[in-house]
Amino acid sequence: MSRKTLIIFILLIIGLGAMSASGQEYSKFGNPLARLTVKDVPVLAEVVSTPKKVYLGLGRRKELPEGRGMLFLMPQNTLQLFCMRDMLISIDIIWIADGKVAGIHKQLSPADKGTFCSPVPVRLVLEVPGGFADLHGIKVGDPVKLQSPGLSWKTP
Repeated sequence: MSRKTLIIFILLIIGLGAMSASGQEYSKFGNPLARLTVKDVPVLAEVVSTPKKVYLGLGRRKELPEGRGMLFLMPQNTLQLFCMRDMLISIDIIWIADGKVAGIHKQLSPADKGTFCSPVPVRLVLEVPGGFADLHGIKVGDPVKLQSPGLSWKTP
């Protein structure tokens, strides 16, 4: 893991911690909410980082409205494996590295079996409604910006 990536991650965690003391918004599932943009498209994402929350992810959810998502803060910058366990909805998985879209798995269906691997080591993974990437023309290399009270994570 590069020093720059480590510093960005530490600042992200500090900023998310500070949000809880400054009127942080939470989803109805108890997860903190963060605002990000992918390319120039805004997303309001639930942030999960504990093993239990990461394991559950969006499983058992009946809907994920347009403009919403789930941002996974993974413990290590490594190849990440995700699956469609307990999923009831279709999603796109956006793999994020160095403030950019590093890869996309599109239109994953609850019927899809097996695992989906990030194309490069990543620490951030964003799940959005199925078709999001195509609808908004999102592609590898597009910038991802996280903006929350007291923190603005800009692309390098």
